[in-house]
Amino acid sequence: MGWVPDPKTQRQTLTLMKIHLVYPALACMAFVSPLCGQTPAPAAAPPVAPVPAVESAAPMELPGEVSAADFVPPDIMSGTLHRVEATAYNDGLINTYFLTVGYQQYQVSGTVELIDRVREVYALHYLQGQSKTEEFGRALQRAVGGTLKSAGKLIEDPVGSIKRVPQGASRFFGRVSEGLKGGKSQTEDGALASITGVTKAKAKLASDLGVSPYTTNEALQQELNAMARATAGGGLVVNLGTAAVGGGLGTALSVVGVNKRLQDVLVNSTPEELRMQNRTRLLGLGVNPELAEEFLMHPWFSPWIETITITALGEIGVNATAFILDARNALTPQDALFFQRTAQILARYHLTVAPLRELRIEGGRTVGVDKDGKVIFPVAFDFAIWGDRAARRADEFAALRKAKPGITGLALWTDGRISRRLADELTKRGIGFKERVLEGQAN
Repeated sequence: MGWVPDPKTQRQTLTLMKIHLVYPALACMAFVSPLCGQTPAPAAAPPVAPVPAVESAAPMELPGEVSAADFVPPDIMSGTLHRVEATAYNDGLINTYFLTVGYQQYQVSGTVELIDRVREVYALHYLQGQSKTEEFGRALQRAVGGTLKSAGKLIEDPVGSIKRVPQGASRFFGRVSEGLKGGKSQTEDGALASITGVTKAKAKLASDLGVSPYTTNEALQQELNAMARATAGGGLVVNLGTAAVGGGLGTALSVVGVNKRLQDVLVNSTPEELRMQNRTRLLGLGVNPELAEEFLMHPWFSPWIETITITALGEIGVNATAFILDARNALTPQDALFFQRTAQILARYHLTVAPLRELRIEGGRTVGVDKDGKVIFPVAFDFAIWGDRAARRADEFAALRKAKPGITGLALWTDGRISRRLADELTKRGIGFKERVLEGQAN
């Protein structure tokens, strides 16, 4: 019959698998102007004069049911602990999936979010099973009685504890100073965990399980922390076997288009190390120190998402101020993921089609302009149809070319798919498009 979570686990999982509405709202922002009620980012270009809409005789497409299997990998559709219902609901941009775990069913918005949640089900199940073993109990006791006992002093007496750190550990000072600044994402460990090696052990364990160490799943966070303590401070040897769903090592990163080299950096670096590297990169991309610090200390950009985003901007290599001004408006982790993927989309164009010479704000959203003057509009969604909001946004986008003579072409790039009708309407307006641009990116 499969695994059935106990009532406590059901409550914990329900809290973290609830439907997310903000990621769809950001996709909405990308397709509707103004930004669905949001304050436009600073330094936006002057508004473009309206132009007559292109006539379309056929009625608009309506939101409705789609086949989940058209968007979801087979190993995510079903497994020993879960099942994704065959039919999903598409609101015109984002799919809502129905995930069954045990006797509970959850609504999950977005394909990437679904993949994350399914992997977390298996990771949590594995870790809860391991935490009941005698080996785990003994290892955790050794950890608590050893290194971690002195760690508590860092919180109570930070100056004194730093002075007592052995000189041979001087390379950790940067980590401690960064961690004690106090501005970190909501899911980071404390400075203490970096010194004791727990943070790196947790990152490696999470990667092996195919999940993020910065997951918002509180139950999974607790289990990851406990297991990391037992391995880093208690000598526990973890044999994952088939614990992970979808391939194990690196899957949480490869699914979002991260190559092996960057995976290694993320897994083997503490949050403080990543933040120091990212600060240097942002300053090198022309972002002023105040704005860079605001972004780096943003509560919803985890160190991994932050690093993936900045790495993508670094691949483009132009002034990133416009993008960071836009991204700092993120209100949830799903917002942060949206901005991460739009940065990756822009980088993909830059590396595979033509170099981008500029990132700027057009119509309230960040766009890229290539060396020939073509404007690239990046947007992350599951499946877009020809509805009212898409029609308005397409007409506004098409108006740019008439209003600004320097623009030589227009193109929409997305990590998702578009309907045949939407493709036809974009073509009528002289807007090119490319779908699924992040597939096959990681290697």
